Amino acid sequence: MSITDWAEWSREAVAEMQARNQDWLARFSLQGSPYRWDLDSAALTFTRGGDRVTADLCVIGTVSRSEGTFRWAWANAAFPPITTQDLGLVRAFGETHDLPLLTTAEWPGGRAEGLEMLAAAGRIQDAAGGFVDQAGDLTLFFTLHRFRVLPGP
Repeated sequence: MSITDWAEWSREAVAEMQARNQDWLARFSLQGSPYRWDLDSAALTFTRGGDRVTADLCVIGTVSRSEGTFRWAWANAAFPPITTQDLGLVRAFGETHDLPLLTTAEWPGGRAEGLEMLAAAGRIQDAAGGFVDQAGDLTLFFTLHRFRVLPGP
């Protein structure tokens, strides 16, 4: 696959991620459901009614509001390896297609750039969707994989 127009490819990735997110939210009726992400198990779990919906997660990266930077999770030793194992695909794709945004550890950026990298990573990983959350100064970006319904809490 050749990428001759990053802007077009990225727009397509964003549209695809939005559609996939609408799909899993509707399919599992999760709009507004309480959730918890756990980095030790690399899982995002929603509680609904008498059961739980869990997805495997991959941390894509973070945006620091105070520093005004986007940082890939593969460049952050604070994340357990289980949470970043699928990022090798994204970095390799960036190297193959000479896309510095996918291979440079940290660069100036905010939420919009984080969302774009989430969509790009999701497209490359063929993720089921994406998720964004705040933890203090950081905005965290996750791709989601393998949704499943489990018995209640």
